[in-house]
Amino acid sequence: MHKQRLKFPEGAAGRVVRPLVAFMLALVSLVVGRIAEGQDKSLLWKISDDKNSIFLLGSIHYLRKENYPLNKAILEAFDGSKVIVLEIDLNSTAAEAAQRLTLEKAVYRDGTSLAQNVAPDTYQLAAQRAKELGVDMRIMNPMKPWFVALTLVAIKLQSLGLDANSGVDRYLAQRAKNNGKATRGLETLEFQIGLLDQLPKTDQEQMLRETVRELDLLDKNIDEIVRSWMKGDVDLLAKLLLAGMKEYPEVYQKIIVERNRRWLPEIEKLIHNGSGAMLVVGGAHLVGQDGVIEMLKTKGYSVEQK
Repeated sequence: MHKQRLKFPEGAAGRVVRPLVAFMLALVSLVVGRIAEGQDKSLLWKISDDKNSIFLLGSIHYLRKENYPLNKAILEAFDGSKVIVLEIDLNSTAAEAAQRLTLEKAVYRDGTSLAQNVAPDTYQLAAQRAKELGVDMRIMNPMKPWFVALTLVAIKLQSLGLDANSGVDRYLAQRAKNNGKATRGLETLEFQIGLLDQLPKTDQEQMLRETVRELDLLDKNIDEIVRSWMKGDVDLLAKLLLAGMKEYPEVYQKIIVERNRRWLPEIEKLIHNGSGAMLVVGGAHLVGQDGVIEMLKTKGYSVEQK
């Protein structure tokens, strides 16, 4: 099995994908296709009060190399920013340490296995899909359902030519490092992994079951999501990203809404302090009535999509 470097921020899922798979894909975030030149809008906003402003970008965590260069507005916002604030600071998180921390949470510590913690038909579905992707299920058997689901999605994305190392957040983090720009994180990797690891056992199994049933939809029904992101179509993107999640309100509240609320005071500080920051967070956090953009509007900030 190829060693997978997994990501946990939010991104894209299709209307055609079943609810918990939509939630799953929002965590690994994906997009396919070329970013068009001269598009009218992007998933970038300028947030201002009476004196100061920052930029807020909806991130896409998986891309192809040919998706670059990014939209001009994004690059100009980056160049004009003093500090880049990510969900987690990728420049201070070593890949090896991240892999080790993830596996510490992903492996069962009570002597049980995946086969003992999910229904037999769920396990058989996962094993069949793993085989199709070239993965020996015996390697995955010590792992919890959330990790198995993420791993299978990551391998599927890789088979479609998508790469986390070409994702927007990682690209901008590396660009910041090359340019001597400071980077910060809103959260830690430990916190993000905990969001998944602490999900109830039933939710984790449902996540795995629906993921393995619907993986084929990734290469058949993604175009509409891609176009909505490319065009900065916020309403359509909200529909694609969030409709399925809301069928699981407890998960939606924990993964999306509570984190948005937790981030809001930090975002306000960055504005008030004249930090000149550019924030880069998963696109699912910015769209919809519970999104950060609507929260900032309610607080009275000027919000301009670029």
